Amino acid sequence: MWSDVWKQFAPYIMTICILSAVGLIGKLALFSKANQPYWAAFVPFYDVIITMRLVGRPDAHALRLFVPVYNVYFAFVICIEIAQAFGKTKTSDFILACVFNIFYILNLAFSYSIEYKGPVFQTSPSIKISPSVVV
Repeated sequence: MWSDVWKQFAPYIMTICILSAVGLIGKLALFSKANQPYWAAFVPFYDVIITMRLVGRPDAHALRLFVPVYNVYFAFVICIEIAQAFGKTKTSDFILACVFNIFYILNLAFSYSIEYKGPVFQTSPSIKISPSVVV
């Protein structure tokens, strides 16, 4: 039975395995570059928590990835915030981060010229109203 499944789905299984390995290597290097524990890339849910810390979000925001439909939007937001955490602020960088996620993470992780700038998420925007404006 397993040999029939393997014969039929071998190209798909191998593609998934290769992309997973490339993604794992990229995540290992990205965590190391951001001074986070590299071994966290091997732990399934903890790596998402470390990613939230990388962009400055609270750990509880990792649970947003379990909400159906919203998780797709939130994954794109996280991709953009990872790019911002490494100093990438152009629209083209955001599009590349969302469309070619695994390879963009590899670029961020292995490029010598790109440095981790720090968390970018702000819980509330700082709006200051000057006293002369208030009537």
